[in-house]
Amino acid sequence: MAEHLLGLGHRRLAVAAGPAQLTTIADRLAGVRAAVAEHGLDPDALPVVHAPFTREGGRDAARRLLDEHPGTTAVLALNDAMATGVLSVLRERGISVPHDVSVTGFDDIQVAQDLAPALTTVRLPMSEIGAAALELALRPASARPRRRTTGHALVVRDSTAPPPRG
Repeated sequence: MAEHLLGLGHRRLAVAAGPAQLTTIADRLAGVRAAVAEHGLDPDALPVVHAPFTREGGRDAARRLLDEHPGTTAVLALNDAMATGVLSVLRERGISVPHDVSVTGFDDIQVAQDLAPALTTVRLPMSEIGAAALELALRPASARPRRRTTGHALVVRDSTAPPPRG
């Protein structure tokens, strides 16, 4: 996560998350909360809105976050589809990205670089993840859950900037 997104405190940072019951969401939120805590902020005070893991879910989450937390200066969407919905609502409301509000996504889908502004996102090694999933699925059953760690990279583009002053 880019340090400048944590800039002025957790009350200005908000998360557009997918459905709470998805393991992907639980894992990504755990990472966000850990990063917030590492910066000395209270992860329990971080506004999180759960909505469908879609563009429309991102639109719904953005509306709720902006209405309930009007001082938000950065929205972390837990996938790029949701981030496109967040960007759409910000544009409709005349809120400048990244001047007023920064937006990030997760997954680095192909269109992320073509959006205006281009979306800052976390790139995952999807081919490696797919291969690991297949390898785990083909193995005999195990009494313990199996997990594999993969790499990731923050891809900084035009949708993020330091928080506005004031």
